[in-house]
Amino acid sequence: MKDLNNTTKKILFGTVGAAGLFLASSASVNADTTHHVVKNDTVWDLSQKYGVSIQSIEQLNKINTDTHLIREGQTLTIPTTGKTAAKTATKTSQVTVKAGDTLWALAQKYGTTVEKLRQLNGLASDAYLIHVGDVIKVDGQVTTTTTTNAQATSTVSSEASQTSQAAATASSEANQTSQAAATASSEANQTSQATSTASSEASQAASTSQAATPYVAANHVTYTVQAGDSLYTIAQKYGVTVDSLRQANTLGATLQVGQSLTVNDPTKNPQASVAASQAEQTPAQTTTTSQATQATQTTQAATTTNQVAQTTSQTTSQPAAQTQTSQASQTTQTSQQTQASQAQVATPSSYSVSALLSYAQTFTGVPYVLGGTTPAGFDCSGFTQYVFNHFGKNIGRTTYQQQYAGTKLAVSSAQPGDLLFWGAYGSAYHVGIYLGGSSYIAAPEPGESVSVKSFTYYQPSFAVHVN
Repeated sequence: MKDLNNTTKKILFGTVGAAGLFLASSASVNADTTHHVVKNDTVWDLSQKYGVSIQSIEQLNKINTDTHLIREGQTLTIPTTGKTAAKTATKTSQVTVKAGDTLWALAQKYGTTVEKLRQLNGLASDAYLIHVGDVIKVDGQVTTTTTTNAQATSTVSSEASQTSQAAATASSEANQTSQAAATASSEANQTSQATSTASSEASQAASTSQAATPYVAANHVTYTVQAGDSLYTIAQKYGVTVDSLRQANTLGATLQVGQSLTVNDPTKNPQASVAASQAEQTPAQTTTTSQATQATQTTQAATTTNQVAQTTSQTTSQPAAQTQTSQASQTTQTSQQTQASQAQVATPSSYSVSALLSYAQTFTGVPYVLGGTTPAGFDCSGFTQYVFNHFGKNIGRTTYQQQYAGTKLAVSSAQPGDLLFWGAYGSAYHVGIYLGGSSYIAAPEPGESVSVKSFTYYQPSFAVHVN
């Protein structure tokens, strides 16, 4: 009987210990992660890598939410996704999409991630497009995750209860206790297999979602990519957005000449525009032809009159003809000099600030691409270079070169159209175009796009007036 009691105690203590070990290992999963910052790391990159929001990383590590700057060698604490889920599970709200909203902007505003928004709203893993008037869920936890956690908790409680019953049975009969322990082990193996199966099904579901087919609207046209095309130029040609082109096509890293693209709901017809332009040119050509005919007839009449005058008096007409020839020569030379002078004046030595600012704002929404210098994607200095080059101003490619492209000014003395720089003179690291007041336009950083910003909380260091 004594041996039986000892056996029962060992089984009971072993079971309780295993359960404690299981709970402890579950709790340890929620520990925060640390990350050692390396070259080219950004807060946005880390938020995507670890599946957390930019706001949560910056709050936990006291990072400036305006500059988002982190240093190479800095050690950051990354909050776990488990904590985020526990926090957001208590509050779920809905927002109505307004003009200009994007999944990325909503994720930043509500302190979550684009992936979480997709999961909460049942969107495909590569979905970017949302429509004005859509109702989007924010701040919450995916229902399937909560259900899974609840089932796991229920399973642990059930197993603990069964283990207690097995221990109680073992105290009465040793043989029954041994069988109960074997049964518990078998159930644990079955639970592990069920968990593995659920994980496999979740992975397959994710793969299926990623392979979602592109959206093709009932009203669409097909366009064949030509040399020099980009998503931005094609979108401008048909009056649509770059996002809608991505949504309608499975795109690689670059466009290929001859590639066929689907354009959903175009608002412009490039072929109709060309036909209208040709129609406008046709009356002008007719008018020119008519004027040329009249000029020819007038010249012929003048020639006939001149011949009659020569027959009447050759002596009188010769000096007159010489005089007319001399006057015509002088008139021709004067006309040529005037045209040359006008051609020189037509070459602009300056540019309109309002035209420059309007042109710069046409690129609003173009994504930030490190090293980008075209409307397919800009970095900060690539954007300013492209805008000023359009008006015949070569300010250099890099921020370092552009800070020497004109006269250095204090920010308080800057005028619209001047360049604004962040960082010390000689080692500036960011540049934008001043719009007036506290506004400027720039290509900010990875994950964002060309947009109008305010420097109320992100003061530039100096300004440069381009000469």
